[in-house]
Amino acid sequence: MNSQTIEQYKFYRLYDIDLDAALHTIKILKRYKRTDVRNALLRDITVAYTKPFSVNKGHKISKHNLSLKFVPAKLRALHKELMDLRKQLFAHTDLTFRNPKVANWSSGEYKWFPMSFKGFNYKSLNKRIDNIETLIRSVQDELRKTIIKIESTF
Repeated sequence: MNSQTIEQYKFYRLYDIDLDAALHTIKILKRYKRTDVRNALLRDITVAYTKPFSVNKGHKISKHNLSLKFVPAKLRALHKELMDLRKQLFAHTDLTFRNPKVANWSSGEYKWFPMSFKGFNYKSLNKRIDNIETLIRSVQDELRKTIIKIESTF
């Protein structure tokens, strides 16, 4: 087995851990009713799930990410939504998403520049936690099949 295949295998194993972390956080989320706690957990679930699909650095493979082929076609819209949330809001601060507007309410020597921007309503994600769990489990199932296939060549 070549070193690139071994590194691919290592990435897959780490991605499995990320997906497992997202699933464990879903279990925690289901125990909480408080909105502030649920919102924080939803962010964590989204970031943990999307980590494998972002660009990850390796030694032999300089840039690696989990292929979209692991995502079932019927769940790709939800996958894209989670990826966009991660890229635009949860892991980055994109002006194009937040679209901030700055006002000048200054008066004389008193300087005041309030800013408004697009927020995010977590209710939609909260309502679809079962679908998110199905998505994560589906990806993990496909990933584990690939891991087993690689392990059979060791």
